[in-house]
Amino acid sequence: MTKQPNILFILTDQQRKDTLSAYGNLPVETPNLDALADSSLTFDNAYAVCPICTPARASMQTGLYPMHHGMLTNSYNYGTMVQELPDTPELLSRRLQTAGYQIGYTGKWHLGTGAEAVRNDGYIQQYMGDIHFAELALDARSVPTTVGYQGDDFPGHGFGGYIYDELKEYVASLGKETKIEHIISGNYTSHQAGEITSGLDTTIEHFLVERTKKWLTEFKEQEEPWYFQLNFWGPHEPYYAPTEFLDRYRDMPIEPWSNYAGDSDNKPRIHDVKRANNTDWEEFVPYIRHYYANMSHIDYQIGRLIDFLKEQDLYDNTLIIFSSDHGESLGIHNGLCDKAIFMYEEITSVPLLLKLPAPETAGTAEHQQPQRIAEFVQTCDLYSTILNAAGLPEETVSRDGRSLLPLIKEGAMATKWRDCVVTECSGIGAVLFSQRALRWQNWKYVFNAGDIDELYDLAADPGELQNLIDDSDQKDTLEALRQKLEDWMEDHRDNLIFEYRYLRRR
Repeated sequence: MTKQPNILFILTDQQRKDTLSAYGNLPVETPNLDALADSSLTFDNAYAVCPICTPARASMQTGLYPMHHGMLTNSYNYGTMVQELPDTPELLSRRLQTAGYQIGYTGKWHLGTGAEAVRNDGYIQQYMGDIHFAELALDARSVPTTVGYQGDDFPGHGFGGYIYDELKEYVASLGKETKIEHIISGNYTSHQAGEITSGLDTTIEHFLVERTKKWLTEFKEQEEPWYFQLNFWGPHEPYYAPTEFLDRYRDMPIEPWSNYAGDSDNKPRIHDVKRANNTDWEEFVPYIRHYYANMSHIDYQIGRLIDFLKEQDLYDNTLIIFSSDHGESLGIHNGLCDKAIFMYEEITSVPLLLKLPAPETAGTAEHQQPQRIAEFVQTCDLYSTILNAAGLPEETVSRDGRSLLPLIKEGAMATKWRDCVVTECSGIGAVLFSQRALRWQNWKYVFNAGDIDELYDLAADPGELQNLIDDSDQKDTLEALRQKLEDWMEDHRDNLIFEYRYLRRR
């Protein structure tokens, strides 16, 4: 057994945390993740630094907020300052190498595409082809292997992972081809769902687990500890689910969300950017069924990987981190789709499980039991946590985030943990829109730079239906939250503070 633990980071994309029984009661079967939660620390208030793929993922690789690493929205979209993740000594990968780790990566990257791939991207060429990105002129290319990882390079967004030759070649080696049939699409803001009828071994999820097993087998042969990041494309749309799991939900009645209807009249108009054309509940049900089936399939594949770890005697000495980059809406608040522009809990809060390695859990009976942690944490903390677990001192790994290990070992009082957390957003697609969402106690305040602000009492109104921003009874609370956000902006060098002060504090 190595002195330093092995570290496995499993990341899903756009997963609602209430798809896990540890967080909610949705009728989604996830027995393997439920079992992992039973032996893990469960963080009840984990938040994405940004509810968009590229900025959230860049924060995990840098330990910085999007406003500091510059990838403000999805790469090669309007509004982001950096298109390809720069290779610097402070990257997670480079620091893990310095700490003596073998490092590997497979699955969704979305932190770079490479000039040639951008030039061949039909969407970018059709809608953004006249933009002369500096990265194209420099032939810049950021993929896992250019920043130090061993593993697989899947540049760009990936559209579910089914576009890559590596998957097609693997499935062909089995004498098969991936068949996606019964595709549905329509008013659900261009979302698509489909049924994979060719078997579980023809799915991208199966392929990624096989790739992970391959690399971990090689890493095990060396003396050095390893870090591996497995990144699923799902359950993010396109919601492609295999027949074997779709059958479990095909005829399941699905009732409207508790916050599907009943919003107060004073909601930001900008939300309509992400509202479906047709908001009849039954229009959403087929997509939700595919989403549930996709999540259950991911759970099944994670179970295969955990079984492999146990068979290879790797499970006990491995720190396993499970999380998602951000959440998903699925028709909440009268038909909202996708993510960003709105800051509801379904997209800003994320699942976060930490299964500690055996040396950390041995000793006291207390540490052998699963624990729930209520303090506010954020996905930016994962960078510092991973490096701290790899043996680097806490004070040397703190950037915008902090290691979670002192919080786990000492408690919030001993570490003077944060009492609030902020999620930022700068828009998505071609919509540039600055937002900050502050969570403090049971309150959420959302600063919408070009629209009405929002104030929610999550204890009385967990569905965030009633915007209390104009409630005279909450003037003192609103003032306290606005002051707290201003203080946070000052402390964290948030350049939006100048506009915020001009619009809200004078």
